[in-house]
Amino acid sequence: MRQPVHQSTIMGCRHCGPMLMAGLAVLFMVIMAATPAPLQAATQVAELMVSDHADAKGVVAEHQSKFSSSVAEIYGTALISGAIKGKEVTTELFYMTKNLSILTSRDDLPDDGEVTLTFAFPKPDKGWPPGDYKLVITLANRATKAVTFQVK
Repeated sequence: MRQPVHQSTIMGCRHCGPMLMAGLAVLFMVIMAATPAPLQAATQVAELMVSDHADAKGVVAEHQSKFSSSVAEIYGTALISGAIKGKEVTTELFYMTKNLSILTSRDDLPDDGEVTLTFAFPKPDKGWPPGDYKLVITLANRATKAVTFQVK
C-alpha cells in the first residue's frame, strides 16, 4: 500500500534543489583546487654526442668514441628537453689521462622546450694529446650527462 506524500515534503525538496546544486558546485571547486597542476617536464640532457663531423649548423648526427690526434676539431651536440630560457648550462672537457679540466664554458639556454646546443673544440697547437677524455654537460638544476672518448 502506498503512503500519501505530504505537501510539506514536496515543498522541502523544491527548496533543497538550489542548495544541492550550490553544494555540488563548491565540492567540484574544492576537488579542482586540490588537484595538482600539470608539471613541466624537468630540464634534462636527453642526448650528448661528439664527432669529428658535423652538418652545416654544427650538429653531430652520431656519437664517435675514437679520434686521431690530428683531427682539426671535435664537435659536440647536446639535446636538451624541458629547457627554460635563460637557465645556465656548463660544458666541461676533461683530459682524464692526467685528471685535468682543460675547458669550461658557461652559457644560457636560448629558448624554452627542446633545445639543441652545438659546440666545437679546436685542435691544440701541438695536436690532441693521446689519452682518455670526458665531456660533461651540467644544467642549472644539476642534471648532467657525460660522454667519454679517446684520442689515439
